[in-house]
Amino acid sequence: MKKLHENYFFGKYIKMNIPNDYIDISKYRTIPDNQEVYAHKYNNNCLVIEIVCYKDIDIKEKGKYYFDDLANENTSLENKIILNNESVPHSQKNYILVVGAQKITKCNTQMHENVLLYLCIIPYKEYNADILITWNIPKNDLNINPDINIFTEMIQSFEIIDFSLFV
Repeated sequence: MKKLHENYFFGKYIKMNIPNDYIDISKYRTIPDNQEVYAHKYNNNCLVIEIVCYKDIDIKEKGKYYFDDLANENTSLENKIILNNESVPHSQKNYILVVGAQKITKCNTQMHENVLLYLCIIPYKEYNADILITWNIPKNDLNINPDINIFTEMIQSFEIIDFSLFV
């Protein structure tokens, strides 16, 4: 299992453990205020934490909605949901977990790559927000192990320290 370390996001409003070899992309390019983007130092793995407006849709459809939305954003040629769990227990708030595969265009090329996409959706209706945590891992097979365990460990460590983040 990969070693994780504690990291702070959105100016220390949120903390979560992430793998050691990830770097903050905002040091190299402009990232929207509602996102935190981290990339692996040596491969194309990418971690994104994003705060978006709350989508008032059925909890059973919410995971598929966001997975399809990301597939559209990624101009995915193919996409397939492998795992969709509408309610995973968490100390602060239950979350939705979706794992799927997408065939996306590589940056600034005509080439495509297969990516396993791990998606956590934490709905905060009371703050009119959904928090999306997405971990993209380029991979040709659909074997979600051991990465699903690492992602679950990351999500279980997720904590909002200061809810004034939503104000």
